[in-house]
Amino acid sequence: MATVTGQVAGFAALKTLIETTLTARGWTLANGILRRGVAFVQLTASANELRLQAGTGQAGAALTGACPQSVKVMSFSNAPIQWPAEAVLHVFDAPDEVYAVLRYNVDRHQHLNFGVSTMPQIGGTGLWASGAFRGDVVGTSATCRVFIAANSGTDLGALPYDGPGLGFFFASSAGTYQSSVIHCGLEGAAGWRTTYGGNPGDLLGVSHKAGLLHALPSQFNQATVLLPIDVLMARQAQGQTVVATLAHARYCRLDHLDLSQPLLYGPERWRAYPLHAVHPVQRNGAGWPTGAQHSGSFGVALRDLP
Repeated sequence: MATVTGQVAGFAALKTLIETTLTARGWTLANGILRRGVAFVQLTASANELRLQAGTGQAGAALTGACPQSVKVMSFSNAPIQWPAEAVLHVFDAPDEVYAVLRYNVDRHQHLNFGVSTMPQIGGTGLWASGAFRGDVVGTSATCRVFIAANSGTDLGALPYDGPGLGFFFASSAGTYQSSVIHCGLEGAAGWRTTYGGNPGDLLGVSHKAGLLHALPSQFNQATVLLPIDVLMARQAQGQTVVATLAHARYCRLDHLDLSQPLLYGPERWRAYPLHAVHPVQRNGAGWPTGAQHSGSFGVALRDLP
């Protein structure tokens, strides 16, 4: 695995950094499409965004079996990115997982990630992708803010509407424009699962972790516990199936953490990031319709190299 840090002057430079890093680690870049095993992803940069489209194959310069929803990082009018920015890439093999973190405007963060699920017997390719935004979110919207559902400790997740979906399957079952997808063959033919809710075949977001995340950090010693990121799908008869568990990323709370320092757990080393930006007082974020330009103390930890 590798952790790569660099300064980027725009989305085109971020695209180049991702492609250069991955091709140096065994990925193939042909006709603008990155490929390794069952993973096919295409990055498209413009002045205002870097978009990721996932697919199941390639025909020349076109993806085949492309996901109907792309994901992206972008500069939006409520809080435009001031360049240059810092990019941190966490790249892993077996399973293939790529985590790109864009840190800008001192304390703001956006994430763009993809990988392949190792969960057996789920059908499809298991390729998943997530970003700070879903591809059809418009950056000029006046309500392009972070909305988080955090009702009584039993519900949790992003309510993006026309704001950030935050990625990492950190989704509430309510709200459109969720920004994490997976290719799966359960509950019907193999295809892209992009919808969140309670119907068979829908993804279920992060509410199953609500009680644990609301209980952190420990009131005894303020310790941070890293929680696995499990992707759940609704099944028939109110059943649920885990269709992916991210191998190198964990949910966490950022209270009491020095984000400039690594987290050490025995021989393991992790680096913690906000889902967007930390607010130590409004730690559960702001719900609809208020929203905020922060994500409370909700964060993600990525496995790191010493």
